[in-house]
Amino acid sequence: MNEEYQEHQEETAQPIEVEATKPEEASLGEINIAPDIIATLAALTTMKVEGVSGMAGLPQASLGTIIGRRELNKGVKVDLKDKTVSVEISVIVNIEATIIEVAKIIQREVKRVIEEKTGMTVNKVDINVREVAYSEKEEETKEEG
Repeated sequence: MNEEYQEHQEETAQPIEVEATKPEEASLGEINIAPDIIATLAALTTMKVEGVSGMAGLPQASLGTIIGRRELNKGVKVDLKDKTVSVEISVIVNIEATIIEVAKIIQREVKRVIEEKTGMTVNKVDINVREVAYSEKEEETKEEG
């Protein structure tokens, strides 16, 4: 019976193809990008959008903010889960800008830059317009009128 089994195995056995991995495709290890780097990318990209006057701090300051975290990132919150990124950005928009258009441009540009620079997938970019900025001349005109 052993012989029958062995003959049957030899007849039905098929070679297993193992695909060779090219050296440049082989993983050399893990690459981790700190959330602060992603926050910096998001903040710099946001500040380049026409109509943005500045970054607005998040309502509740985190420990990082309290102990001197860079001012640039103060309006950006980053959440990383399984190589996907969710970003929340709080901004100050110029009163003369179309707020909804500025917010949409920020979303599109931040997503593009983070994906290009990090290779991560951006799940969402939430925009919070916390304040509007206007010049002192506009303020004086309102007070006089």
